[in-house]
Amino acid sequence: MNSVQAGVTVLVDPATAFQIFTDEIDRWYVRGRHSWVDPDRAVGIRFEDGYLREVWSDGGHVDTGRIVVWEPPHRLVWADLLNPTGRMEIEIAFRPVEGGTEVLLEHRGLDTLPPDVAGRIRRGYSWNIVLGWFAGQWRARV
Repeated sequence: MNSVQAGVTVLVDPATAFQIFTDEIDRWYVRGRHSWVDPDRAVGIRFEDGYLREVWSDGGHVDTGRIVVWEPPHRLVWADLLNPTGRMEIEIAFRPVEGGTEVLLEHRGLDTLPPDVAGRIRRGYSWNIVLGWFAGQWRARV
């Protein structure tokens, strides 16, 4: 299996879900040693200048993804820049469903990773956590 999928349904329209996922990522993305490239310097995350960027306390940053598709409010794809051995992409699709939006994530290119890392991602654990953080915005806003 070269990819993994995860999904969540949120109680807002696709345009709102896309906007919160992208413009407000720094609000819902949970900070922690496990969620940063450089946890000692990381202070934020944002989509900026065509990249998914981790921002550091010293004014620097690291680009973790390069945006390859930006189609609000339907779809977002970024190429993972942290995998030097090959190309990986993460696609997020926002699809209207009754009462809200289904947010579907697909992480492709897992065959370019070491088997143990790819195995953890294939189990879906990390992406389910991230989508849970995202969905948690509506529990806090309702």
